Amino acid sequence: MKKIVVLLLYGVLMIAGNVAAQTNNGIDPEAIIDRIVTIEKRMMTDVRYISYDAEYVEGKLNDEGVFEEKIRFIKKIYVKYFTDTALIHEEYLEFYKDGKAMDEGNMKKEAKDRTEKKQKRKTKDISSSMIEPFYPENRELYDISYEGISEEKVDGFICHYFKVSAKEEDEQLINGDFYFDTETFNPVKIDFSPAKLVKKFMFKMKEMKMSVTYGPSDDFYWLPNRFDISGKGKAMFFIGVKFAGTEYYRNPLINDPEAENYFEENHGN
Repeated sequence: MKKIVVLLLYGVLMIAGNVAAQTNNGIDPEAIIDRIVTIEKRMMTDVRYISYDAEYVEGKLNDEGVFEEKIRFIKKIYVKYFTDTALIHEEYLEFYKDGKAMDEGNMKKEAKDRTEKKQKRKTKDISSSMIEPFYPENRELYDISYEGISEEKVDGFICHYFKVSAKEEDEQLINGDFYFDTETFNPVKIDFSPAKLVKKFMFKMKEMKMSVTYGPSDDFYWLPNRFDISGKGKAMFFIGVKFAGTEYYRNPLINDPEAENYFEENHGN
């Protein structure tokens, strides 16, 4: 009788083991995370400077959910990478409002206002590491679950899919869906939102969604090519606000001397 019980228990354990193996397809999520972090750290070591031609389009969503353009900027963006952080500089070149070109004075005023608001709000941009939740020093702040191989291709790539949730509501933490190329372990797309929305006396954010897509450059580094943002909120006396914006990044130049010269002249070496 004891022999039969042992055999039955062994059979149950074998079935459980097979189910676990099928669930993860023999994939070790921790090994994937280690590769993801290692590859990003390596890129931040190899690539000291990047410059982009950028275009930012901002508007609002009407009641039918259709985007209506209000503002458009043409910019040059410089990024300088350090071991664990980065600097960014945005040079505004052209400014359009309601389809009309604005003069340089209006452009500089608008650029200054946006830069100041960005610094106060500590808004994320492409100089921010979007995979910070996977860093060893940040793991305790998040619940990270491996959801397996994505059922559909993401921008043409087969991807590992991770779901990330912050353990606490904090404006500096994020929740999101992360997709990484199964061959190179580089990010393909990251959909995320703040773990806590901004709520102030004159403005309350009800919804904020962001998305960054990546792709391989001519130098084989995976770089951001698009940043989408949309949100809903209430301002002043309960006036509903809906907004959306997209920034496109084109013609990336790795270790561009022009970007290096800017940072050396303005921030030292």
